[in-house]
Amino acid sequence: MRTTFNLMGIADWITLGNGLLGAISVLFMILAFDGFAYDKNSYEEVYIWLAMVFILLSTVGDIIDGPIARRYSKRRHLGSYLDLMSDSLSFGTAPALLVFSMFSRMGQATPWWTILLAAGCCWIVICTMLRLARFQHEHGDYPWFNGLASPGSAVILVTLSALIWVQPATSWGPDAIEWTLGSGKHPALDWLVLPATLMCGYLMIADRRLPKAGGRTMLRLTALVIAALLCGISMQIFSSPGDGSADVSFILFAFSLVLCLAYITLGPRIVASQQTSDEMISTSAEE
Repeated sequence: MRTTFNLMGIADWITLGNGLLGAISVLFMILAFDGFAYDKNSYEEVYIWLAMVFILLSTVGDIIDGPIARRYSKRRHLGSYLDLMSDSLSFGTAPALLVFSMFSRMGQATPWWTILLAAGCCWIVICTMLRLARFQHEHGDYPWFNGLASPGSAVILVTLSALIWVQPATSWGPDAIEWTLGSGKHPALDWLVLPATLMCGYLMIADRRLPKAGGRTMLRLTALVIAALLCGISMQIFSSPGDGSADVSFILFAFSLVLCLAYITLGPRIVASQQTSDEMISTSAEE
């Protein structure tokens, strides 16, 4: 008897695992959410940091499943369908819920802030689905993406959320840039997440060409970003208040965010230079 498992190759199992990592991230957010919207304690802090970790681990799995599929997996009948469903959960739904659970301030801020942030998070989910559908439609062996890849959007949102959340615990204090919309405690820079959701959603559906992470340089930069994030998050999970780890984590998160913004800004130039180089190689080969 032929079962669904008989249709799966090695890379399909990795993709399935990526979706499971996204689901675990959502479960940690559920554990944190009830008290998280009103007041924080150490357990809720750990839950939300763990939710970020599992989103990042899903990103790592998404990077490696392609090469594994090309090298080892001869059967991948379900691959494209699994990719769509897994990425929608891990890089669309999970980051959107992360942002909303951390910064919505339900019951404390004016309803307009919560409603606007909910709209921004829904925008992320919609654009992620559109981005993935377009990727399947335009799938080709190109060294670039048309639009920001959904894992890239997820990494940016996780990085910014971590940066904003840890900032009040740094030696620079919670009142660096205070912004109040309604009463209640909140990170001073939490207003940045709303334009971030709008920007990430737009970049996913835009025609902006950005290089893939397949090249050696891009792969190293991607690994550097994820390693810095995981290191900073781990410090927050295992650290004690007032031990100075918040300053180090803030620097690591800022470093990762700068690299992400540089990728978005310089990406089209990198793609253009790659195309010029390929054309020159092709011309010399013809001669």
